[in-house]
This record gives sequence, structure tokens and C-alpha cells, in this order.
Amino acid sequence: MRLILLLFMTTIFSMGVVLAQANPVINEVDAPKFLYTLSAKSGTFENGRLTLKDVPLVVYFSDRPARLSGMLSIEVFVQGWDKGSDSPRADPPNATLSILGKDGANNIVVELSNPDVKVKEGSISFKVRVLQGEMPKSFGNSTLFIDAFPTAVNN
Repeated sequence: MRLILLLFMTTIFSMGVVLAQANPVINEVDAPKFLYTLSAKSGTFENGRLTLKDVPLVVYFSDRPARLSGMLSIEVFVQGWDKGSDSPRADPPNATLSILGKDGANNIVVELSNPDVKVKEGSISFKVRVLQGEMPKSFGNSTLFIDAFPTAVNN
């Protein structure tokens, strides 16, 4: 009976160690930050606003050790823009717009603010400050890579 109890206790202890390693407790300082990507079939730049059209979803992912990833609608992405003291509204993120053209990729580095979603059109727009490169007035297939910021957007 003692042997069975000892084996049972050892098994339970081992399972607890494995579960603790698989699900580490992450404090606020160590909480993962996420990178976001939005792919569009076309876009425009007018009056300081970048508009991405026909954006099906937002893909997000984090770095090690969390290695989390997933997808959001553009509506959910924008709903989280104001959350938290270190939100994207409080500290606008940098991004790179990579436009695939006949002559290869054109990359423009921008700072994003004030997102706006048109659900029926499947479009999202941002006020942008161009930091590097030249933004064309209109373009085709593109991907916007948004710099890391807190998990507030997808919570």
C-alpha cells in the first residue's frame, strides 16, 4: 500500500512540475508583446491617411518564450487600440508598409495613429507620419508590419 501511495504521489508531483513548465506564470514586466501584420489587396495614401483595402484579418505573434500567435478581425484590433497606459494611442507604434510592385518591394517606414475601420468595405485606415521612404498615392498588394506593443489589443 505504501508503494502504491508513493508512486501516486510521485506521479502527481511530476505532473505538477511538467504543467508548471508548460504554463509559466508571466508577470506584467515579462508579458509578451505582439507584432501585427495586415495584408491588403490595395491601398491609398491621401491627406496623411493610409488606407488598406480588402484586409481579411490581422495576424499577430509574439517572440520567445511565449511563442503565441493568432488572428483577429480588424474591428477587434482597433477596439484594443486605446487600452492600457502604454497603449498604441499613448505611444504610437512604428510600422513598415511593404508594397509588392513590378520592380520588387517598396518599403516605407511610418508611425501609426488614429485607426479607423470601415467594416462593410473591409478597410482600415491610419493617420501616418512617414519616417522613411516615399508613400505612393495608390498601390496594389501590400503588407503592413506593425511594431511590438502590449497585449491589450488582443485582450
